[in-house]
Amino acid sequence: MEIIENKELRVEISAVGAEMQSLTDIATGRQLLWQGDPAYWQRRSPVLFPAVGGLWNGTYRTSNGTYRMPKHGFVREAEWQVSSRTEQSVTFAHEQTPEEAAMFPWLYRVEVEYRLEERRLCTTFRVYNTGSETMFFQMGGHPGFHLPDFAPDRPISGYIELEGRPEYLLRAAEQGCTVVTTDFCAKSGNKTAAVHYPVPLDADGLVPVCAETFANEALILPDHQISAATLLRTDGTPLVRVSSSAPVWLFWAPQDLHSPFVCFEPWYGLCDPIGFEGMVDHRPFINRLEAGTLWHGGYEILVY
Repeated sequence: MEIIENKELRVEISAVGAEMQSLTDIATGRQLLWQGDPAYWQRRSPVLFPAVGGLWNGTYRTSNGTYRMPKHGFVREAEWQVSSRTEQSVTFAHEQTPEEAAMFPWLYRVEVEYRLEERRLCTTFRVYNTGSETMFFQMGGHPGFHLPDFAPDRPISGYIELEGRPEYLLRAAEQGCTVVTTDFCAKSGNKTAAVHYPVPLDADGLVPVCAETFANEALILPDHQISAATLLRTDGTPLVRVSSSAPVWLFWAPQDLHSPFVCFEPWYGLCDPIGFEGMVDHRPFINRLEAGTLWHGGYEILVY
């Protein structure tokens, strides 16, 4: 376990999957990150690469053939190496193994850097194409946040405030692949919120964190519709704000289950649509990386 900290925050990261395990406010001892429970979801903040979400029939196609890929890729199970560290930052790296080559034919090196800046945790993804052919991949974050107001007899555990111009949603259905919904997004005052199958909005247009909101799995907003989102307590007090340049955002909790956590997921990619049988370069929001070049992305968490 690697630990980074400053005067404000302390972060613990596991070498398995380069996955954050803890995000603590030092002054109060408050734990922001979901701590994992198999009854709900045993993970905490997995790194997704080289796929995000589901692939139709678990496969994708290149000019060299068809490959099988598990949902969310495979690096979340891998043992990563620390490539550099300071008191307030640490970078993990992982390179393709022979076993992975059967699922992903391109040579790569992927890095995840965690860096503290006052009350912000900055997570940077870097992907290097170390081979001789153009590479296609997706990548994303999946941090889960603890809901301090969760109680079995309290139907709403918090609220999500979106920043941007949300206009439509997708939802995950068969095999975790997407379908277009007929839902739309509403605006109330200066706040925006997604209306989902349907999700009841509060008076300020906030998305309630409750079982009904996630009755059809994740809220999926593609096409750069939002750039940030804030998790609020039931009284409106902000807990964390997540921001990212990612073109796709998901908000997820276990389907149709009153849950003590919620995930904010900035994705550089998206699940296949149901029935997709195209080539890999036509997968939704796929990233194309030429030989010998670097791609980067990431997200930031501001702790209030």
